[in-house]
Amino acid sequence: MFQAPTLWGLVPLIIFVVLAFRNRHPVVAISIAIIVGAIMSGDNLVGVGSSIRNGLSSFLGYIGLIIMAGAGLGKIAEKTGAAKNLVRFIMVKIKINTPTKAIIGTMVCSALLSGLLGTLAGANAVLAPVIIPIVAAAGLSPSVVAIIFQGAGTTGLFLGPFTPPMVTLMELTGLSYQQILIFASIPLAVVVWTVTFFYTKKVLAKTLKENAYTAEDLIDIDKGDEGLTEKEIEKKRKISTQATWAFLVTLLGLIVYGVLTEGGSTFAIVIILVTSITTGIAGRLSLNELVETFFEGAKPLVWLFFQFVLFTPFIYYIEKLGGFEALANLLMPLVDSGGNKALLNMITILGVAGIPGSSVAQMTILNEMFLGVVSGVGIPMTVWLMVLLVGSQMTEYLYPVGDTLGAMGIARSKDLKNMIIFGIVATVAALLLVFVFTLIMV
Repeated sequence: MFQAPTLWGLVPLIIFVVLAFRNRHPVVAISIAIIVGAIMSGDNLVGVGSSIRNGLSSFLGYIGLIIMAGAGLGKIAEKTGAAKNLVRFIMVKIKINTPTKAIIGTMVCSALLSGLLGTLAGANAVLAPVIIPIVAAAGLSPSVVAIIFQGAGTTGLFLGPFTPPMVTLMELTGLSYQQILIFASIPLAVVVWTVTFFYTKKVLAKTLKENAYTAEDLIDIDKGDEGLTEKEIEKKRKISTQATWAFLVTLLGLIVYGVLTEGGSTFAIVIILVTSITTGIAGRLSLNELVETFFEGAKPLVWLFFQFVLFTPFIYYIEKLGGFEALANLLMPLVDSGGNKALLNMITILGVAGIPGSSVAQMTILNEMFLGVVSGVGIPMTVWLMVLLVGSQMTEYLYPVGDTLGAMGIARSKDLKNMIIFGIVATVAALLLVFVFTLIMV
């Protein structure tokens, strides 16, 4: 119905963005966008079904599976006590007894668990019941804990070698894990960690007066042992210790193996599944219990898997209409007049401010929209990498949705104001990083 390439091909993308910002469910938003794209391109229902089938075998569909599996692993680590032991070791063994130590300890725990489990909300949900009694006694407020859960936790996702964002970056850019760390992940993590630390220090005293943890939050982290004999408690802890070692040895061993053999994105699912099995068995779960626990953790993210599968037909119809090609043609004069630095900065701002959704989906959309232009003007992948990472990760900081509200709920905080201010400060700092990075590298 429309002659490609045409800017009208971006209508499905605009519809998706508008519906997402109006708080429509992501699956609803993308489904409507697909229908509009199919109508505009003159496709029939059989064509739509075929594109959805292609989505099941696409890279994004695979990432959706990884995310669900990661949540399943997180549930097994929680049930066997492995996650709790990791947190207890960091928070108790090093004697968290001052606010500064509590801030740093919580940041380390949140980033570590997010990087190991591959999920922000899942990691923080496991972390919160163990960590809150400790940090509350050390003098932290719910507002501060919520900021840390989002700020430090997110860094774990783009530092971990086989988390969904890292796997996506390796796939889209063709760069190695080490290259991504050096040219993007570590610099951005340093910026976000710095902002998180100093902002929490700044607001701690005030938020502690306005909204402190209650006496109910200062419970013993070993609750759940009530009614058990000393022998039963000892047996329970012995089993959880074995599960912890199984979790760590398997996960870290497979990660090292994957990095050394350049296993890449395809090895991620093997790491998750094997670690789930060894942790569950070491934690004395029967095979039925292991499988049921795994799916219990994965179940809340089934909708995300569907969204990722639907992203393939969504992008297909935009490309079929020539939307991305028309946009590239429109941008070329701007590149000629403003240069590569201006182009990269503009794309980063567009990604942060204008494309909502999961970070993996945002990376893919940004890459599809602008890779042709970026490659055409000779911008290296090591620079494009930083744009993809910042342009996809910082949206959840700029807008108080998703991860922001989730971190608040898990931390038992109602302080949305400081979350918004923190998000804006972190976003500005990340954009400044891109501006400086492009100034030096381009």
